[in-house]
Amino acid sequence: MSEYTVCWPVRCYDALRRHWECPATLRCIYSALVVIFICSACAIVLNVCGLLPEPYAGVVPRSPFYAIRMAFNLILVVEVLGLIFIVADSVSLAMCKQLEIMALLLLRESFTDISLLNMRPSLENDWPLLAQIGVTSVSGLLLFAFRVIFRRLHISRGHKNIRGYIGAKKYISLFLLLIFILGGAYDLGRMAVTGEKTAFFHIFYTVLIFTDILLVLTGQYFMPSFQATFRNSGYAVSTLLMRMSMGAEHLTGALLCVFAGLYLLGLAWTISRFSEQIGDSADDAGRRSLTL
Repeated sequence: MSEYTVCWPVRCYDALRRHWECPATLRCIYSALVVIFICSACAIVLNVCGLLPEPYAGVVPRSPFYAIRMAFNLILVVEVLGLIFIVADSVSLAMCKQLEIMALLLLRESFTDISLLNMRPSLENDWPLLAQIGVTSVSGLLLFAFRVIFRRLHISRGHKNIRGYIGAKKYISLFLLLIFILGGAYDLGRMAVTGEKTAFFHIFYTVLIFTDILLVLTGQYFMPSFQATFRNSGYAVSTLLMRMSMGAEHLTGALLCVFAGLYLLGLAWTISRFSEQIGDSADDAGRRSLTL
Protein backbone atom coordinates (compact mmCIF):
# COMPACT_ATOMS: atom_id res chain seq x y z
CA MET A 1 0.00 0.00 0.00
CA SER A 2 1.36 3.42 -0.97
CA GLU A 3 2.35 6.16 1.42
CA TYR A 4 -0.46 8.32 0.05
CA THR A 5 -3.03 5.71 1.07
CA VAL A 6 -1.80 5.06 4.60
CA CYS A 7 -1.02 8.68 5.50
CA TRP A 8 -3.26 9.44 8.49
CA PRO A 9 -3.87 13.16 7.74
CA VAL A 10 -5.22 12.19 4.33
CA ARG A 11 -7.44 9.53 5.87
CA CYS A 12 -8.60 12.09 8.43
CA TYR A 13 -9.49 14.51 5.63
CA ASP A 14 -11.38 11.82 3.70
CA ALA A 15 -13.36 10.82 6.79
CA LEU A 16 -14.25 14.41 7.66
CA ARG A 17 -15.35 15.13 4.14
CA ARG A 18 -17.50 12.01 3.95
CA HIS A 19 -19.29 13.07 7.13
CA TRP A 20 -19.63 16.66 5.90
CA GLU A 21 -21.09 15.73 2.51
CA CYS A 22 -23.41 13.09 3.94
CA PRO A 23 -27.02 14.10 3.10
CA ALA A 24 -28.10 13.38 6.68
CA THR A 25 -25.42 15.75 8.01
CA LEU A 26 -26.45 18.52 5.65
CA ARG A 27 -30.11 18.08 6.58
CA CYS A 28 -29.23 18.37 10.26
CA ILE A 29 -27.16 21.50 9.64
CA TYR A 30 -29.83 23.32 7.67
CA SER A 31 -32.53 22.21 10.10
CA ALA A 32 -30.45 23.73 12.89
CA LEU A 33 -30.15 26.97 10.88
CA VAL A 34 -33.94 27.15 10.56
CA VAL A 35 -34.41 26.59 14.31
CA ILE A 36 -31.77 29.22 15.19
CA PHE A 37 -33.36 31.76 12.84
CA ILE A 38 -36.85 31.21 14.28
CA CYS A 39 -35.60 31.35 17.87
CA SER A 40 -33.59 34.53 17.27
CA ALA A 41 -36.55 36.20 15.55
CA CYS A 42 -38.86 35.25 18.42
CA ALA A 43 -36.37 36.52 20.99
CA ILE A 44 -36.12 39.86 19.17
CA VAL A 45 -39.92 40.19 19.03
CA LEU A 46 -40.17 39.43 22.76
CA ASN A 47 -37.48 42.01 23.48
CA VAL A 48 -39.28 44.66 21.42
CA CYS A 49 -42.48 43.93 23.33
CA GLY A 50 -40.61 44.20 26.64
CA LEU A 51 -41.28 40.61 27.64
CA LEU A 52 -37.68 39.51 28.13
CA PRO A 53 -36.17 39.69 31.63
CA GLU A 54 -33.53 42.33 32.25
CA PRO A 55 -30.36 40.19 31.98
CA TYR A 56 -31.38 39.04 28.48
CA ALA A 57 -33.01 42.26 27.31
CA GLY A 58 -29.67 44.04 27.20
CA VAL A 59 -28.06 41.28 25.14
CA VAL A 60 -30.77 40.53 22.57
CA PRO A 61 -30.97 43.23 19.87
CA ARG A 62 -34.22 45.00 19.09
CA SER A 63 -33.92 45.18 15.30
CA PRO A 64 -35.76 42.35 13.50
CA PHE A 65 -33.19 42.53 10.70
CA TYR A 66 -30.56 41.20 13.08
CA ALA A 67 -32.16 37.75 12.77
CA ILE A 68 -31.71 37.96 8.99
CA ARG A 69 -28.07 38.99 9.39
CA MET A 70 -27.49 36.10 11.78
CA ALA A 71 -29.06 33.69 9.29
CA PHE A 72 -26.75 34.96 6.54
CA ASN A 73 -23.75 34.64 8.85
CA LEU A 74 -24.59 31.02 9.59
CA ILE A 75 -25.10 30.25 5.90
CA LEU A 76 -21.73 31.88 5.18
CA VAL A 77 -20.08 29.69 7.82
CA VAL A 78 -21.46 26.61 6.06
CA GLU A 79 -20.23 27.95 2.70
CA VAL A 80 -16.75 28.56 4.14
CA LEU A 81 -16.62 24.95 5.35
CA GLY A 82 -17.57 23.85 1.84
CA LEU A 83 -14.76 26.03 0.47
CA ILE A 84 -12.26 24.36 2.80
CA PHE A 85 -13.14 20.88 1.57
CA ILE A 86 -13.35 21.81 -2.11
CA VAL A 87 -9.77 23.15 -2.19
CA ALA A 88 -8.49 19.58 -2.46
CA ASP A 89 -10.60 18.98 -5.59
CA SER A 90 -9.82 22.04 -7.66
CA VAL A 91 -8.41 25.48 -6.99
CA SER A 92 -10.68 26.85 -9.71
CA LEU A 93 -13.78 25.36 -8.08
CA ALA A 94 -12.61 26.94 -4.82
CA MET A 95 -12.64 30.31 -6.59
CA CYS A 96 -16.25 29.62 -7.64
CA LYS A 97 -17.06 29.01 -4.00
CA GLN A 98 -15.38 32.31 -3.09
CA LEU A 99 -17.62 34.12 -5.57
CA GLU A 100 -20.62 32.49 -3.88
CA ILE A 101 -19.42 33.65 -0.47
CA MET A 102 -18.83 37.22 -1.61
CA ALA A 103 -22.24 37.34 -3.33
CA LEU A 104 -23.89 36.29 -0.06
CA LEU A 105 -21.84 38.83 1.87
CA LEU A 106 -23.06 41.60 -0.43
CA LEU A 107 -26.67 40.50 -0.01
CA ARG A 108 -26.17 40.46 3.75
CA GLU A 109 -24.92 44.05 3.61
CA SER A 110 -27.96 44.97 1.52
CA PHE A 111 -30.24 43.72 4.29
CA THR A 112 -28.16 45.69 6.81
CA ASP A 113 -28.67 48.87 4.78
CA ILE A 114 -32.39 48.18 4.38
CA SER A 115 -32.69 47.99 8.16
CA LEU A 116 -31.45 51.58 8.35
CA LEU A 117 -34.29 52.88 6.19
CA ASN A 118 -37.48 54.32 7.61
CA MET A 119 -40.71 52.43 7.09
CA ARG A 120 -41.63 55.05 4.50
CA PRO A 121 -38.40 55.97 2.71
CA SER A 122 -38.32 59.03 0.49
CA LEU A 123 -36.09 59.53 -2.51
CA GLU A 124 -35.26 63.06 -1.41
CA ASN A 125 -33.97 62.14 2.04
CA ASP A 126 -32.79 58.56 1.59
CA TRP A 127 -31.36 58.52 -1.92
CA PRO A 128 -27.72 57.94 -0.81
CA LEU A 129 -28.74 54.87 1.18
CA LEU A 130 -31.07 53.69 -1.61
CA ALA A 131 -28.24 54.03 -4.12
CA GLN A 132 -25.95 52.10 -1.80
CA ILE A 133 -28.53 49.30 -1.49
CA GLY A 134 -28.93 49.20 -5.26
CA VAL A 135 -25.20 49.03 -5.97
CA THR A 136 -24.60 46.35 -3.33
CA SER A 137 -27.53 44.20 -4.48
CA VAL A 138 -26.62 44.46 -8.16
CA SER A 139 -23.00 43.64 -7.34
CA GLY A 140 -24.12 40.46 -5.60
CA LEU A 141 -26.19 39.56 -8.66
CA LEU A 142 -23.18 40.17 -10.93
CA LEU A 143 -20.99 37.90 -8.80
CA PHE A 144 -23.63 35.18 -9.09
CA ALA A 145 -23.51 35.54 -12.89
CA PHE A 146 -19.70 35.64 -12.88
CA ARG A 147 -19.66 32.34 -10.99
CA VAL A 148 -21.74 30.63 -13.68
CA ILE A 149 -19.62 32.03 -16.52
CA PHE A 150 -16.37 31.21 -14.74
CA ARG A 151 -17.38 27.55 -14.33
CA ARG A 152 -18.13 27.33 -18.05
CA LEU A 153 -14.79 28.87 -18.97
CA HIS A 154 -12.80 26.72 -16.54
CA ILE A 155 -10.64 24.02 -18.14
CA SER A 156 -9.22 21.21 -16.04
CA ARG A 157 -5.48 20.79 -16.45
CA GLY A 158 -5.23 17.22 -15.21
CA HIS A 159 -4.05 18.04 -11.70
CA LYS A 160 -6.71 15.77 -10.29
CA ASN A 161 -4.85 12.76 -11.74
CA ILE A 162 -1.75 13.47 -9.66
CA ARG A 163 -1.99 11.72 -6.33
CA GLY A 164 0.77 13.66 -4.66
CA TYR A 165 -0.79 16.99 -5.60
CA ILE A 166 -4.16 15.89 -4.24
CA GLY A 167 -2.54 14.72 -1.02
CA ALA A 168 -0.74 18.04 -0.59
CA LYS A 169 -3.98 19.95 -1.11
CA LYS A 170 -5.67 17.78 1.51
CA TYR A 171 -2.97 18.82 3.97
CA ILE A 172 -3.71 22.44 3.09
CA SER A 173 -7.44 21.83 3.55
CA LEU A 174 -6.81 20.41 7.02
CA PHE A 175 -4.71 23.47 7.83
CA LEU A 176 -7.56 25.73 6.71
CA LEU A 177 -9.99 23.71 8.82
CA LEU A 178 -7.75 24.20 11.86
CA ILE A 179 -7.62 27.95 11.20
CA PHE A 180 -11.40 27.94 10.78
CA ILE A 181 -11.90 26.32 14.20
CA LEU A 182 -9.30 28.43 16.04
CA GLY A 183 -10.36 31.68 14.33
CA GLY A 184 -14.02 31.01 15.03
CA ALA A 185 -13.34 30.24 18.69
CA TYR A 186 -11.22 33.37 19.07
CA ASP A 187 -13.83 35.55 17.36
CA LEU A 188 -16.69 34.19 19.47
CA GLY A 189 -14.66 34.68 22.66
CA ARG A 190 -13.81 38.25 21.70
CA MET A 191 -17.45 39.03 20.95
CA ALA A 192 -18.53 37.56 24.30
CA VAL A 193 -15.99 39.62 26.23
CA THR A 194 -15.95 42.94 24.35
CA GLY A 195 -19.23 42.86 22.42
CA GLU A 196 -17.47 43.86 19.19
CA LYS A 197 -18.78 42.80 15.80
CA THR A 198 -17.55 39.56 14.30
CA ALA A 199 -14.34 39.70 12.27
CA PHE A 200 -14.26 36.01 11.40
CA PHE A 201 -14.47 36.42 7.63
CA HIS A 202 -11.73 39.07 7.68
CA ILE A 203 -9.47 36.65 9.55
CA PHE A 204 -10.28 33.71 7.30
CA TYR A 205 -9.80 35.59 4.04
CA THR A 206 -6.46 36.95 5.25
CA VAL A 207 -5.32 33.36 5.83
CA LEU A 208 -6.82 32.39 2.47
CA ILE A 209 -4.52 34.83 0.65
CA PHE A 210 -1.44 33.10 2.06
CA THR A 211 -3.03 29.73 1.32
CA ASP A 212 -3.38 30.70 -2.35
CA ILE A 213 0.33 31.50 -2.50
CA LEU A 214 1.05 28.14 -0.84
CA LEU A 215 -1.06 26.46 -3.53
CA VAL A 216 0.97 28.25 -6.19
CA LEU A 217 4.22 26.88 -4.77
CA THR A 218 2.71 23.42 -4.27
CA GLY A 219 1.47 23.32 -7.85
CA GLN A 220 4.91 24.31 -9.09
CA TYR A 221 6.45 21.41 -7.16
CA PHE A 222 4.18 18.78 -8.70
CA MET A 223 3.47 20.31 -12.14
CA PRO A 224 5.92 23.10 -12.94
CA SER A 225 4.58 25.35 -15.70
CA PHE A 226 4.27 29.07 -16.21
CA GLN A 227 0.60 28.75 -17.10
CA ALA A 228 -0.33 27.09 -13.79
CA THR A 229 1.80 29.56 -11.84
CA PHE A 230 0.22 32.57 -13.50
CA ARG A 231 -3.30 31.18 -13.12
CA ASN A 232 -2.94 30.38 -9.42
CA SER A 233 -1.19 33.70 -8.78
CA GLY A 234 -4.10 35.43 -10.49
CA TYR A 235 -6.45 33.60 -8.16
CA ALA A 236 -4.44 34.95 -5.23
CA VAL A 237 -4.83 38.49 -6.60
CA SER A 238 -8.60 38.01 -6.84
CA THR A 239 -8.72 36.69 -3.26
CA LEU A 240 -6.73 39.72 -2.09
CA LEU A 241 -9.21 42.07 -3.78
CA MET A 242 -12.10 40.29 -2.08
CA ARG A 243 -10.35 40.56 1.27
CA MET A 244 -9.78 44.29 0.74
CA SER A 245 -13.47 44.74 -0.05
CA MET A 246 -14.40 43.53 3.44
CA GLY A 247 -12.63 46.42 5.14
CA ALA A 248 -13.88 49.06 2.72
CA GLU A 249 -17.10 51.07 2.62
CA HIS A 250 -20.10 49.41 1.03
CA LEU A 251 -19.79 51.07 -2.37
CA THR A 252 -16.03 50.63 -2.57
CA GLY A 253 -16.28 47.04 -1.36
CA ALA A 254 -18.96 46.21 -3.92
CA LEU A 255 -16.89 47.66 -6.75
CA LEU A 256 -13.81 45.75 -5.59
CA CYS A 257 -15.81 42.51 -5.58
CA VAL A 258 -17.10 43.16 -9.11
CA PHE A 259 -13.58 43.96 -10.31
CA ALA A 260 -12.28 40.75 -8.70
CA GLY A 261 -15.00 38.79 -10.52
CA LEU A 262 -14.21 40.47 -13.84
CA TYR A 263 -10.53 39.73 -13.34
CA LEU A 264 -11.33 36.06 -12.76
CA LEU A 265 -13.41 35.94 -15.94
CA GLY A 266 -10.63 37.64 -17.92
CA LEU A 267 -8.08 35.21 -16.53
CA ALA A 268 -10.24 32.16 -17.30
CA TRP A 269 -11.06 33.41 -20.81
CA THR A 270 -7.41 34.14 -21.61
CA ILE A 271 -6.28 30.70 -20.47
CA SER A 272 -9.07 28.91 -22.34
CA ARG A 273 -8.50 31.02 -25.48
CA PHE A 274 -4.73 30.84 -25.63
CA SER A 275 -4.05 27.63 -23.68
CA GLU A 276 -2.40 25.85 -26.61
CA GLN A 277 -0.13 28.79 -27.43
CA ILE A 278 0.81 29.22 -23.76
CA GLY A 279 1.46 25.50 -23.41
CA ASP A 280 3.58 25.43 -26.58
CA SER A 281 5.62 28.37 -25.37
CA ALA A 282 6.19 26.70 -22.00
CA ASP A 283 7.24 23.44 -23.66
CA ASP A 284 9.60 25.27 -26.01
CA ALA A 285 11.13 27.13 -23.10
CA GLY A 286 11.58 23.87 -21.22
CA ARG A 287 13.25 22.24 -24.18
CA ARG A 288 15.56 25.22 -24.66
CA SER A 289 16.58 25.10 -21.01
CA LEU A 290 17.46 21.41 -21.33
CA THR A 291 19.69 22.03 -24.32
CA LEU A 292 21.63 24.87 -22.68
